[in-house]
Amino acid sequence: MIALLRTALWLLPPSGLKNRLLRWCGHDVARTARAGICLVDGRSAVRIGEGAVVGHGNAFRGLRRLEVGAGAIVGQLNWWTVAPGLRLDDEHGAVVLGEHAVVTNRHYIDCSGGLALADFATLGGVRCTVLTHSVDLTTGRQTLSPVVLEHQAFISTNCVVMAGTRLAERAVLAAGSVTALGGRYERHTLYGGVPAKPIRPIDGAYFHRTEARIGQ
Repeated sequence: MIALLRTALWLLPPSGLKNRLLRWCGHDVARTARAGICLVDGRSAVRIGEGAVVGHGNAFRGLRRLEVGAGAIVGQLNWWTVAPGLRLDDEHGAVVLGEHAVVTNRHYIDCSGGLALADFATLGGVRCTVLTHSVDLTTGRQTLSPVVLEHQAFISTNCVVMAGTRLAERAVLAAGSVTALGGRYERHTLYGGVPAKPIRPIDGAYFHRTEARIGQ
């Protein structure tokens, strides 16, 4: 019954009252957070930090845990899902966004193996596909492996991110790129292509900002 109530409360428009009701139902939602109109599995454990924003139209299906750090931004119309029937432990089925991390709009994110964005990491643009489970053709079994973006790592628009991908600090994946299964991408480097390969070192003011939002 409590799970159904949580799901219903998430369909309310953002307000201080909504935040209070979500806390009353067991979610940890900060007073200054903005929780948009979303479809959330009421069985999921949710924590949203101070000043964080979760935009309208997100669908969170089957997650064990959702954590959105202080000042982080989740845009609109993202689909977050855990594949049914998989055996999950505490490391799987979880989304953890660090402080001032950003996920923009209209992405498909498979969370079965887990997704972690460190502070100021960004999943940008639109229509990226993130996969965290895959079929092992040798054994014929499903495998789970998390996708990790370390501090200030950046994924551009329309990328395909395969299970087990790890972007090191300030690694950047160029638009339209595809990572390798279990790929490792080194710090301060721009990668691009299919499959993604190193292009050049990268730096700039973007990597020295102090909040998630970017001005003109």
